[in-house]
Amino acid sequence: MKTLLFFLSTLIALPALALDVASLHPLITETIRDVGGERVKVIEIGRAGMNVHQFEPRTGDVRKMAKAKIVIASGKGLESYLKDLKDSLRKDQTIVEVGRTIPSQKVSKKDQIYACCPHHAVGGIDPHWWHNVRHMERAVRIIQKELTKADPAGKAIYAANAKAARARLVQLDRWVKGQVATIPKKKRHLITAHAAFGYFCKAYGFDATFVQGLSADGEISAAQLAKSIEQIRSEAIPTVFPESTANPKTLRQIAKHSGASVGKPLIADGSVKSYQKMIQSNVTNIVAGLRK
Repeated sequence: MKTLLFFLSTLIALPALALDVASLHPLITETIRDVGGERVKVIEIGRAGMNVHQFEPRTGDVRKMAKAKIVIASGKGLESYLKDLKDSLRKDQTIVEVGRTIPSQKVSKKDQIYACCPHHAVGGIDPHWWHNVRHMERAVRIIQKELTKADPAGKAIYAANAKAARARLVQLDRWVKGQVATIPKKKRHLITAHAAFGYFCKAYGFDATFVQGLSADGEISAAQLAKSIEQIRSEAIPTVFPESTANPKTLRQIAKHSGASVGKPLIADGSVKSYQKMIQSNVTNIVAGLRK
């Protein structure tokens, strides 16, 4: 009898099988782990350091995803391969686009040639929704809902983890606003190479200018170059900002002729392990450059 009771007690103590979830973007991976905790096993397809605009899953990636009940993407057209991927997955597997229900911003017609890449310039939808911290808070709710739907028994765990994650994001959003408040309003003008920070600028009260076209070598016309230089001079903009994955050649040329400085690089595509560190790094660099 004692042996039977011991055996039953060990069965009760065994952890539940983890829910397999595939992630197509590094920031999504982090959020799934924050919400899912030990109850979820993340299959990382999109890893930190990848080029999120050029990546497409290979045959080996599709094989890895075969174990997943859910495949979670950033959405808003960032993963242009989703339709083909869906055809490669089982019918009982679900693809979730986190950005689908997050309010979209369009790249204006005049700025389309300065978008992050040709693919996203065509549609005009800016896929970089995560640069607004409140949007990431919304993403936590979406992922919580999807995990709960796939694993109802984990509802309480997902709810508690999501609540903690949202609380951290609320604090991060307050920190961003506090840092931005130290920049004089007339200096809140963010000049970057490509149109990748539209959500950030709208959320935190910046004007935005994009100065580098879509060509591989980053060259722009003499007229565009002169216009950018004149704008920086007339508005006395102290700093222009390169992106960590883009060639800073054109920005350096503009800075040289306008008298502006070249700031520390900003992370545009979210291809990092830590969302909080990315936001803190970007905001710290922007504040240091524009408070000059």
